[in-house]
Amino acid sequence: MGLPPIVTGVSPKEGPPGTRVTIRGENFGSGPDDIIGLIICNSDCLLSAEWISSNKIVARSGPGKSKGDIVVITKSGGKGSCTVQFRGYHETIGPLKESAVWVDESHLTGLGRHRALIPSTFQQDDPLGLSVENAVKKYPEEELQELFPESNGELGSEHFSPSWFLLQHHHSTGFDDLKAGLSFLKRRVEAQKEGQISFLKTHAGSVIEQMDTLLTLKKVVEENKTKYGPDMTASLENSILSAKIEAGRLFDDVLKRKEQADGTRNALGILQRFRFLFHLPSTLDKNIQKADYDLVINDYARAKALFRNTEVQVFKRVLLEAEQRILNLREVLQEKLQQYPTSLEEQKKIIRNLTNLECPNDPAWLCIAGQYKHCSQILFQCKDKYLGLEQEEIGKSGPSKGKRSNNLLLPSSSSVEPPPNSTPGRVTFIEELNDRFMSVFPELWRLGQAYFAGELFVRTDALKKDEFKKMVLDVVTIFSQLIRAALVPHTLDRQSPHRAQFGIWQPFSGIFSDHEGIGSWFVLCLRTVRTCYAELLTLDLPTEAIDVIRDLLHDLRVHCMRSLLMQAAENVTHLASQENWKLEFIESHGSITQLPHVFETQVIECLQLVKETVFQSEQRETNLMENASVLSDLNLLVQKLLFSFARSTERLASSDQNHMEDLTREMKLLLGLSNCQYTMLHILPRLKEHWNKLGYPDLSAAIQAAKELLAKTEQRLMEAYLEEKVEPLIGIVEPSMYAGRFDWNKNLPITNDIRPYCKEIIMNMIAVHAEVAQVSPSLVSRILERVVREVAAELGRLFSCVNKFSESGALQASADVAALSRACLRVRKHSNEMRSEPVNPFSEAADMIPPLTTEDSIESHNRILMNFEKRMKFQLFCLDLK
Repeated sequence: MGLPPIVTGVSPKEGPPGTRVTIRGENFGSGPDDIIGLIICNSDCLLSAEWISSNKIVARSGPGKSKGDIVVITKSGGKGSCTVQFRGYHETIGPLKESAVWVDESHLTGLGRHRALIPSTFQQDDPLGLSVENAVKKYPEEELQELFPESNGELGSEHFSPSWFLLQHHHSTGFDDLKAGLSFLKRRVEAQKEGQISFLKTHAGSVIEQMDTLLTLKKVVEENKTKYGPDMTASLENSILSAKIEAGRLFDDVLKRKEQADGTRNALGILQRFRFLFHLPSTLDKNIQKADYDLVINDYARAKALFRNTEVQVFKRVLLEAEQRILNLREVLQEKLQQYPTSLEEQKKIIRNLTNLECPNDPAWLCIAGQYKHCSQILFQCKDKYLGLEQEEIGKSGPSKGKRSNNLLLPSSSSVEPPPNSTPGRVTFIEELNDRFMSVFPELWRLGQAYFAGELFVRTDALKKDEFKKMVLDVVTIFSQLIRAALVPHTLDRQSPHRAQFGIWQPFSGIFSDHEGIGSWFVLCLRTVRTCYAELLTLDLPTEAIDVIRDLLHDLRVHCMRSLLMQAAENVTHLASQENWKLEFIESHGSITQLPHVFETQVIECLQLVKETVFQSEQRETNLMENASVLSDLNLLVQKLLFSFARSTERLASSDQNHMEDLTREMKLLLGLSNCQYTMLHILPRLKEHWNKLGYPDLSAAIQAAKELLAKTEQRLMEAYLEEKVEPLIGIVEPSMYAGRFDWNKNLPITNDIRPYCKEIIMNMIAVHAEVAQVSPSLVSRILERVVREVAAELGRLFSCVNKFSESGALQASADVAALSRACLRVRKHSNEMRSEPVNPFSEAADMIPPLTTEDSIESHNRILMNFEKRMKFQLFCLDLK
């Protein structure tokens, strides 16, 4: 309801009936239709009211008399109040006074046809005989009413008060003049008391003149009687009758035409007077066609106010036709009210028109119910549209056996093969569903708010608040369930009887073509729903409705986190297909491929995206950092992501696929070892540091588990590399040792040098050293230490198989073992594992050789070792890890 009207000014402040009155004040409504009542001095003046603005009304005063209030009544503000008054009075109408009413002048004419009373005889003379021409200023009427509440100043009234009369007409007359007036009044009274004698005395001349006139008339009559006989008027009467007959004959036709003309004139007068009513049906039709419904309502209300209780059949028939047109208009407006989309302002206008047309139902609530039904239908229609497109695509392409349908790749068009960069159909569905929801739901909410705020021109039913709240919650729930069914169907209750109405979408795989994951599309869908949630927060919805969308956002964020991390893990697993084996030299480490850096980049980008999209809470969203279950899933998914690199590295090193012709399997295994070692020493610490910068919880467990897995992977690659390198190296020892049917039991010539198989072993070890040092110097000591062990073990086995050594054979074998031991000593000095072991790996082979007992053999043994160190100084320098 609006503010009640207040009248603060009126001009003029008094006047007779029909006076044009200008009323000023506040809250007079927003238009002419808002004025439903105007009372001036207890008289209804609505028909003459003319609305100028919300602060001004012009009207004609009614027949009210005396002072009274001015009351304005509006639809929006109700009955108003007044701070000023208007005085109505009836003035005496003289013959020369202009008047809008009929004045009976019969008392102004005497018996004679030419004897007219002079106007002064009609006017009421002052009883004191005093002139009032100089009394320009009147005595205030309000003060006279306060002084004499039950009296007046009219001479003929039974409530006449002399004091009122004197104050009203002679308040400025002097005392001496009043005394003279009193004397005049007394003389007039005494004169009336003298009677007929006094009258005759006063008018004796006139009486005598009249007697002479009568005598003259008598003489004339007697002469005429003698001349015309006793019946002097018979001929006159006959003449008058004949004249009357002739006049009647002459004027009968004129009189008949006059009567017809009078009848026509009266009919035209009635038509002219009630032209508004007779033209009402056609006027209503024209205004309805123009959609000027306000004018239609005003005309109909005016006709009902004037002719509601009429007994004239013609008027009733015209009103019946007008009512039929109003009924048709009401049906048209009700149909327009159910047409969508329609703006809120247009709906308010239609509801106001239906209310003014006295619609039997509640048009505002019918509009709300229709809007609720429209919201539900438009959401389900969007679901049916895209679900049908998906079924059509599946029908055309045919799902392959043993593979899950990647329906998220379905485009929004009907083409079988989507373009490379087309948006998936289900993502388009989420965007369109969001657009449709935000185009209709805010209108429903604002319409309900306007209804309960009393802005729809109907009486508000407070009992319907719960029903409207249920409508709002239903629409929001439908919107949420449709999104869940499309993106996170596992969050819906499969046993629910309403599960099917939200759509059964085909399951989708987590891998796109070109390794583009579903996670990126989930980010887009999540942003779309977040935008919708932010707009809903501005509407001040009930908490239950906000909770529905907040829970949906929580599940979408968690699922988006899983999708992004799982997709990243899948992409890291497939990094092997992107390896180009181009080497990059790291000064502190050695050579690596692009694989560790690509892995680091992908992990950082994934973590950054998850942080910005999932864990960065926006307005009134749940904080996932405080959810223990989500953090547990995050730790497991990150651990899986880190594990995928170890699998990718091992798969790549073990594969036979080679993008470079000169890259051997041994080199690939070495590069895999180098990548693993570099990742453990540099990549994982940097990832942990970046993780902490992003504000994630402690990742030490996942990093440690990844390091352990990489260590195991490194060990397997080490074994594979040693298998590739050591077995061939060991395999040539025995053939080289017994080349030329060599026998340790024969007397051998003293050569002062080690045998060729020892030199071959040293050269092979140098080759391994060079190959490993080329890739990663940090791996040299570990690999060469394993090679030394395997060579020493093989020599121990071979010497254990010798049945007997000759003295020269024992000398040669002892020198060979000692030379190999001295050559490998340089390796053992720089190997952590070898320095921690006190036992010489060649001690087993040395134990199988008989000891040297003679001084000559010992001297020869030392000489051979000295020659060995001189001749193979460069080779020994190559094995020096310093």
